[in-house]
Amino acid sequence: MRTEVRYYNPSVERLSRQEVEGLQLRRLRALLERLERECPFYRRHFEAHGFKAEQVRSLQDFTSRAPFMGKQDLLQDQRERPPYGARLMASGTAIAFTLMTSGTTGIGQELHPITWPDLEQFADSWCYKLCWDGVRHGDRVYHMWPIAMQGAGVSFMRAIQTYGATSFLVPALDVQRKLETMRRFPPNYFVTVPAYLTRMTVVAQQMGIDPRRDFPDLRAVDATTQAYTLDWAREMEDFWGVRVVEMFGAHQGLPAVMATCEHGAQRDGGRGMMHALEHRLFFEVIDRETGRHVRPGEEGELVVTSLTREATPIVRFRMDDRVVYLPHTACDCGRPFAGIQSGTVARYDDMLKIKGTNVWPEAVDAAVFSLREVDDYNARVFIDAEGREIVEVKYELKPGAALSPEDRAALPDRLQAAVRNKVGVTMHFVEVPSGTVQRFEFKTRRWTDERRAGRQVEKYLAR
Repeated sequence: MRTEVRYYNPSVERLSRQEVEGLQLRRLRALLERLERECPFYRRHFEAHGFKAEQVRSLQDFTSRAPFMGKQDLLQDQRERPPYGARLMASGTAIAFTLMTSGTTGIGQELHPITWPDLEQFADSWCYKLCWDGVRHGDRVYHMWPIAMQGAGVSFMRAIQTYGATSFLVPALDVQRKLETMRRFPPNYFVTVPAYLTRMTVVAQQMGIDPRRDFPDLRAVDATTQAYTLDWAREMEDFWGVRVVEMFGAHQGLPAVMATCEHGAQRDGGRGMMHALEHRLFFEVIDRETGRHVRPGEEGELVVTSLTREATPIVRFRMDDRVVYLPHTACDCGRPFAGIQSGTVARYDDMLKIKGTNVWPEAVDAAVFSLREVDDYNARVFIDAEGREIVEVKYELKPGAALSPEDRAALPDRLQAAVRNKVGVTMHFVEVPSGTVQRFEFKTRRWTDERRAGRQVEKYLAR
């Protein structure tokens, strides 16, 4: 019988902050020298910006001298040298999996080939999170993410095996069958996304499931990939009877690069912290205008550098994710890892400019779901025949919502007022029958912007 985690090494959690930064610098310098010497893509990229690896003698040297890169740099490299680009640093026979970004930005999908050592490293990173979330050897872990070309599903499946837990692969089951299976074989832990956890909660209530009774050994629930309100987190914790936890991952870094510690996603009435695995990731949170690192508690754009990837290293990749930076001292767990605030990660390209106002979908979520009767919604922005910008929001009520006919008729106006007060834009709300609203089990995309019909879209095709 396995009695210890195969890879997870808690010793890095006991390093001092100075030791973490020293380790990062050593790995950065070795990485940059390797890329400059062996990788045509990075050699050209560095030369184009007048950067040399020998210039880096400190972390500050790196952040002040090394050039940024972005999605278009990777897509252009793939076009010029398909299928993987000139940044590939492994032979074809060494590649174990080819991962592909989800393409939700609409401008192209990056390929990220990985070797077996890369996959083992990805799994090892998940093991930190599993340990922090209280998962034990032999626990029943329900895996609800799709097993496809996205990195999270494949790497998490491998992590469960590595950690010594028991995997229940249920992404293909509908929500009722998932819950039926969970009632038959009670989980110790499961991973999903906030919108789907809400859906599971509603259906579990319909099925008469009481998690405290039916899932007595549940340790935590992970809800990842989407911003959420504190009220939502408290509601989920109240129903499921355990902590809501969270992680952040990216193909450009590692599928699991930041995670909440044992304190969870919310504590003491406020938001928790996701700690970065800084022995494998160098991350920055920059002001998009100045490029300088923001102060603690400020929001900015996430920039990642993978320190230990073998096949396709990434250096100063601008993620286009809006996050709130927190230093390692922001959490009293004692770990030396800085990180970001839980429940607030948002995509800059998700923001919509509507009637001259910046509208963040998560702000609309907070307003809509403040009315507890609402189950879910889809929204579209379009130009009507008179040239006006219109926002139409179709919503469903929770099954069995206790509303009088008068209250039900007044709900669209209440929703309109809640959203207008929150974001300053008038939207038109329409109730639709149950089953009309599109649901999501992985990345949630409630919004459709039909004004972008002419936007250039690049689809990557291997040749």
